[in-house]
Amino acid sequence: MGLARIYRLLEGSLVVLFTLQALRVASANALAVTQSAVTGRQADVLPIGVWGLLLVALISPLLAPRQRPALPIALSFSAAIVALARIPMSLQMPLVRLAAALVVVGAGGVYIATLLRANWRSLLTVLVAALTLDQLLRAYNTYDPSLRIWLDLPVADAVYRVPWLAFQAVLSFLLVVAIWLARRAARWEPYLPASLPLKSGLALGGFLAAEIVAFAMPNVLAHWTEVAHSMVTPWLLLATALPLLPGVRRSIGEMLTVFDERLRGSVWLLALLLLVLVGSRLAGPIAAGALIAAQFMLVLSLWWLPAPLDPQEVRAVGPSVSVGLLTLGGSISAYNLTFADDPRWLGEQGTLVILVAVGLVGLPMLFGRRESPWLARPLAPTGVAMVFVAPLAVFGLILSGWNMTPVVAPSSTLRVATYNLNGGYDAAHTFRLDLAARTIEASRADIVVLQEVDAGRPVGYGVDQAQYLARHLGMYHLFVPLDQRLYGLAILSRWPLTDGSSVLFPNAMPAGALLVRIEVAGDGRMIAVAGAQIAPGSDEERLDQLALLLGLIGDATPVALAADLGAPPQDIVYQRLIGSGFADPDELLGIEQAYTTPAVYPTARHDYVLVRGLEALDSRQVDSTASDHRLVVVEVRWPEE
Repeated sequence: MGLARIYRLLEGSLVVLFTLQALRVASANALAVTQSAVTGRQADVLPIGVWGLLLVALISPLLAPRQRPALPIALSFSAAIVALARIPMSLQMPLVRLAAALVVVGAGGVYIATLLRANWRSLLTVLVAALTLDQLLRAYNTYDPSLRIWLDLPVADAVYRVPWLAFQAVLSFLLVVAIWLARRAARWEPYLPASLPLKSGLALGGFLAAEIVAFAMPNVLAHWTEVAHSMVTPWLLLATALPLLPGVRRSIGEMLTVFDERLRGSVWLLALLLLVLVGSRLAGPIAAGALIAAQFMLVLSLWWLPAPLDPQEVRAVGPSVSVGLLTLGGSISAYNLTFADDPRWLGEQGTLVILVAVGLVGLPMLFGRRESPWLARPLAPTGVAMVFVAPLAVFGLILSGWNMTPVVAPSSTLRVATYNLNGGYDAAHTFRLDLAARTIEASRADIVVLQEVDAGRPVGYGVDQAQYLARHLGMYHLFVPLDQRLYGLAILSRWPLTDGSSVLFPNAMPAGALLVRIEVAGDGRMIAVAGAQIAPGSDEERLDQLALLLGLIGDATPVALAADLGAPPQDIVYQRLIGSGFADPDELLGIEQAYTTPAVYPTARHDYVLVRGLEALDSRQVDSTASDHRLVVVEVRWPEE
């Protein structure tokens, strides 16, 4: 019986992990095409089609069987579909990846509903295990390697680039083997059916939304609380995995007995909401601790979702699981709208959306139960849960804290670049962050100012793009939030960044400016680097933004300003910058028509590197379609004394 449980846990953990990854891909693509259509004010049937197919995938649990004899076959069949469909999800072909993700979501939903009908304890265990594995995969640079094209493997002094497709094929093969073993051992598995009331379906959707948006995302919690990512990651992994230990669940259950039975659910939910509020509104270790404790309570709340029933009783769980997945989709969509420029229906109300999702998780506990599910007999064989939980913090600490110190050869010149990332998407709504990294690498820039940088939103695959690029390129980085601490400006540098300051432009779309000072290694000279994005608007509004930018820079010299001004050189902002003492390298070097946008066949110049107190030697644009802008890099040196 022990081996039968292990086979099912291995199968279920991989299926749910692949389903979580597919949900991230499908939701990111749906949000990206919708956001593009809304902001571009274009009539496009693509968002309607994508959301229609996603809706079909989310209601797929309705197909889950109700009768016991059909459960093993349904589990094996749906898991096999997930294993096969997950392979093409690794291809960098947008339509193929989206189609594969939708198939995985649909088959995964059927699997979850079926496993709940067969053994509710197995479902809870594999769900928590999948969440921890998902966090572990993203612990190093926040970008799930299974969603990338290439995986860089350092061996001795060399780095080998291996296509992730090969690794995914191996993982899918392991899942197929686990399916076969679990199918053979199905007769020895305990039959522990459960129903899922409507309130529990809503709670499941709220839980998944809270996890995908925030609580299973160490980089999101790190930005919220202004605590280092490497400090949050191992503790968050522990908070997610600890509820797997029966002794932990029992201790919490006994602790709640000090409250009246009718008040326990209300006390639990109130404490959970207070932790979320404290963690999202404050900063520092206390705030981080509050959010990590909230994650621990969220995962513990999962045990209250299923309603165990008599093995002879048959109830459908598919409809409630479908309601949960629809709640997940609606919550992620609402959260994304809080970042929308136009229309701004829920402007900067992301915390409210998360509080609603967290509140849904606590619904089942409000109704109480005769026996606490935290006191139930554990499913996993003795010691298995501890063996799984114990190494997590160590691995999380190693991966999140592992960083290479940049090594830079001394040079008498310096390359400064500006690059509007467009949230990691190209003009065709394809996520191309890997290509953006190669674009920066090809520019050979020493300092790069980035605009429209995502730090963990669902539309950006949950990636902290500045951290990913910095670690991938071996550079230092600084992120400046402009919208709910998860969207803004960033700067990459081969040398440490000091004296960072920033300003947010009011009454504009998320726009602002940053200023840092950098001591160039091997030279000892200091340079100030300013980065900015000027929002569109009237001349008066743009001049107000310029005044804040110039006030931030002050009389610093030498200084390089890398900015997306959102307008050609004839614009008043550019003219005022030139009038304030900045020089345009393109003008000095006689470069004409240095257009930067769109990335394919550019027709306008919106991106600039302007200098003061520096001598420009070269200026060029990197021909890349990773974004809807081209990267501009300028080579400068200090004037001869």
